Amino acid sequence: MKNKPQNLKEIVSRLILIDINDPDFVLKYPFAGYILFYKDIDQSPNGWKKLKETNDYYKRQYKSIHGLEILRSIDQEGGVVYRFDYPDFPAVCSQYSINDPADAYKIAILNGLILKFLEFNVNFSPVMDVNTNNQNPIIGVRSFGEDSEKVSLLSQQYIKAYNQVNLMCTGKHFPGHGDTDKDSHLDLPYSYANQTHLFPFLQNKSHLPSIMTAHVVYKNIDTLPATISKKTIDLIQPYEGIIFSDALNMKAMQNFNWEETLIQAIRAGVDILLILGEDQLKLYSINFLAKQAEKDPLLESILIDKYHKINKFVQKFDLHTYTQEEYLQYIQDLNTWMFNQFDIPIKEKGDKQAFKQFLELSQILKIIVFSNHYLETIGVSHKIIDNIRNIQKLKSKELEVLIVKDPTNTQEIEAFVHNQKDIFLVYLVIDNSYKALIDRLRNKGKRVYIFSFSNPYLESDYVVNFYSFCSVHLKSFERWLGRL
Repeated sequence: MKNKPQNLKEIVSRLILIDINDPDFVLKYPFAGYILFYKDIDQSPNGWKKLKETNDYYKRQYKSIHGLEILRSIDQEGGVVYRFDYPDFPAVCSQYSINDPADAYKIAILNGLILKFLEFNVNFSPVMDVNTNNQNPIIGVRSFGEDSEKVSLLSQQYIKAYNQVNLMCTGKHFPGHGDTDKDSHLDLPYSYANQTHLFPFLQNKSHLPSIMTAHVVYKNIDTLPATISKKTIDLIQPYEGIIFSDALNMKAMQNFNWEETLIQAIRAGVDILLILGEDQLKLYSINFLAKQAEKDPLLESILIDKYHKINKFVQKFDLHTYTQEEYLQYIQDLNTWMFNQFDIPIKEKGDKQAFKQFLELSQILKIIVFSNHYLETIGVSHKIIDNIRNIQKLKSKELEVLIVKDPTNTQEIEAFVHNQKDIFLVYLVIDNSYKALIDRLRNKGKRVYIFSFSNPYLESDYVVNFYSFCSVHLKSFERWLGRL
């Protein structure tokens, strides 16, 4: 076992957090840690046991090989972004549906307890963006809303709860992704940094252990995205916590030179670079930064300082606040509260009576699921349909389902509903990519009822906004459906 770096490559690798392709590669270098996605996790009811074993394995192996702690991270926001939803461990609900600080604290405590029990020590949550743009295709109901004081207050409760269970939480996406009209996974957004969006971060920075940068250009600050802009990251300085980049492989960064991006991010203030995808790219990045540091004493000094900062910071988040038995008891108590007492807001617009009659009179329900390739990849589209089929009130119906990933695919949709007057849509995407298609159906005289999980701004004949996917929220929806 060793606990001192042997060379610059080991120092550089400690500044990189990766996804897992080759399980052995994770142990090859003393990386800051890894992140698990939906695809990495066994989603069967007992999958949590394997998940706990995986995290425990890397924790022990890392300590044995490198003498260091490893960050075992996940994006378990709840709502539209979750990585597992076991029956006993629900993905907590969309931040958009939480209004009460006491509820926010209890929900975050529940999530934190679950993640710590499963041996995670980092959750990339809460989303502290103020969603001021109703055309925002990526934040939307992931935010607490469009009021900066509310976002700040409820974020504070999340941070307090995660700190209570000793889980490193991460405020994202600094300095605010809430006023963009592009998804930084797909394109480079432009925005303006202002006090509305900065407020939740600045108000909470003293007790927020880490933040994640946004791949967004703030035109009143710099011509570079925040991740590689010292001027932008300086808006939160001095800051004692860890600064993560968002994934550098996202398409928002595709037009920037990779090598320059690595160096600029480090110089701008990023402590840990999130690099996903091919392991060869991770290796290349380690080698490149190590070679640059050999030629540049100032860069070498920055890397060494970050190495020590990360080690000091990571160590304290591997301590457990409770025993395993206490974790399970607290989780059980909070699950009971969430299932039976926390009434998730369900917001409705339009002709509810027509929707009620439609459900009661139709023996065959043709349901169109509006999705995208990402939601298909992580299995959300099929999961939600499976859950809808299990709702008691719909079990007597014959359900025919069409999953659509392309909003321009009108021919298949119109063939599916050609003789239907009433159409039931399940809207899974945050953005308004299907708005024109819905308008087209209505212009043809169809009555369109929308069951939405993710977009509070939709308009139709009747819209039910229900801000999550997981079992606990569908139980709440089923109770609502029974009252129709």
